[in-house]
Amino acid sequence: MAATDPFANAVETFSAPIEHLIIALGQGLATAQNDLDRNSIQTQEAIDADPILSQYGLQATWYQFPTATMQLKMSLSIAEDQTTTGSAVANPLPRRVRLVAQPLSASFQKQFSFDAQAATEINLTIVPVPPPRNANALNAPSPSMTQDTVTAKALASAAPFVKTTNAQGQTVDPSGNVYVMAVNFNPSARLWYVIQYSPSNASITPTVVAVDDATQTVRQISPPVPGQ
Repeated sequence: MAATDPFANAVETFSAPIEHLIIALGQGLATAQNDLDRNSIQTQEAIDADPILSQYGLQATWYQFPTATMQLKMSLSIAEDQTTTGSAVANPLPRRVRLVAQPLSASFQKQFSFDAQAATEINLTIVPVPPPRNANALNAPSPSMTQDTVTAKALASAAPFVKTTNAQGQTVDPSGNVYVMAVNFNPSARLWYVIQYSPSNASITPTVVAVDDATQTVRQISPPVPGQ
């Protein structure tokens, strides 16, 4: 039995229909953009949940690929799609043809005595476009909840807010630490952030919850809930 040519297998592996290359580029960009967006969302939540940073109206930086350009030199061949189309008896349809691309590596040129000057050059540019928007989305709606309603929802949740007060009306814990509460609304995420912390004792972990403006559901952010 003749030995299998490993180079032949490599050539077959790296050959691909041209549409697969274009799809792979788009999927790679989408995955990278998704990771960047998730990082920005996490940064914004960290800002909104921070007792100090949240007071300055800071916004996370969002990154975007303004343009992605691919320039390829490759050998293109035409292959007939073997998928049967139409009836074999009546109205047979012509088989499709597709372009198969082969990258021009040094090994490929040497193996097939391929002249790089005869290669096909493909230039592909992908640019972002704004998503479709309706007239109602041009101006962000005002929050449906009031700050008092949000505070009440937060205090009624299972989050460990300190609720005892002293004779001066200050919120204090049994150790005498005084707490203050800040309420912020993020119009992009449509979330309220309620933060309770002790300005005089930085070692105490702030209690932070997020309240959904639409559903009025409460999610505890800090301290972390075990198992979440």
